[in-house]
Amino acid sequence: MRAAWQFVVVLLCLSGITYSGRARAESAAPIELKWNGLEGCPSADHVLARVRKIAGATRATPNTLRAEATITHPSDRVFRLRLEIEYGKLAAVRNIEGKSCNDLAGATAVALALLLSSEEPLSERDLAGTSPTTAGNSTGDPEPGTQATSQNPPATSPPPSEPKATSPTAEAGPPRRWRVLLGAPIGALGIGPLQQASLGLGFAAGLSFDRWYFLADGKLWASQRETLSNFGDSYEVEFNRFTVGARACRDLFGSRFDLAPCALMSVHHLSMRSSGARLVPRSDTATWAAVGIGAQARLFVTPWLGLVAGVDGEIELSRPEISISLPSIGLPVFKAIPVERLAPVAATITIGSQWIF
Repeated sequence: MRAAWQFVVVLLCLSGITYSGRARAESAAPIELKWNGLEGCPSADHVLARVRKIAGATRATPNTLRAEATITHPSDRVFRLRLEIEYGKLAAVRNIEGKSCNDLAGATAVALALLLSSEEPLSERDLAGTSPTTAGNSTGDPEPGTQATSQNPPATSPPPSEPKATSPTAEAGPPRRWRVLLGAPIGALGIGPLQQASLGLGFAAGLSFDRWYFLADGKLWASQRETLSNFGDSYEVEFNRFTVGARACRDLFGSRFDLAPCALMSVHHLSMRSSGARLVPRSDTATWAAVGIGAQARLFVTPWLGLVAGVDGEIELSRPEISISLPSIGLPVFKAIPVERLAPVAATITIGSQWIF
């Protein structure tokens, strides 16, 4: 009887040692991560903590899972992740795109956690398998509306313990670096070069390339009137002006909101029509050019629509003087009366919407 008890005690001790060794093996997470993130991205420790939280207890493996992640920001609204994975003699690369560093950190955590929790021996195809199509949030769960597409071939069916991931909607490729821009409608307030402030309505069209964009624009200004008196007679002068211009701008920062300094030039065309007692109605025109600098701020409401506000300052390259010829009292002669002298500088404030294609 005593020998039987000794046998039971030894058996229980061996079971405890085996169970604790298995628990230690399952709790171990044989993974190394080299994280090359941008400023403001989550840290490597943060990503590894998310990996362990998603994977939970894992089995012991003969090799360590090694990963190197590098995040770049190739365009204003796209972040790109290059994830190099090694396991023993196996190696593969995944390329994932998202809308923020945090999304890509979540996608990395989910991808590595799935590999760690695999019940089957890993293959090279597993390392290069389908990354989650939706980049993760701070808990590692998918964040609605954020697309992170893998450029690698799809992997085999995930093991039962893996969260179900939807397949990519389209085959990924490098992000398009250029866009077509259309600004309409655009409201404008002009201070100068005329004496009175002017209200206008305009449009713009152009292209963006990476952080540069180039626009051609046109503005039609509201008519302005001035009344002159000469020896008791009244004369009315009406001004009509339109402007065409071009600008080149460079985004300084931001993905949802950006601010861009611009260099610009414009051509103004002014027509004047005068009428009044003892005056034959007549029209005159003047055209001049201007150069300047400005700044534009853009808030992207959606990937295809933004709100734009800008301030421009210009130097007028010429200053034509607008005058009319009024009759002299009692004499069959006319004398030139100055009506308008253009200011040397002008400022324009604009606000409107920009459509992105």
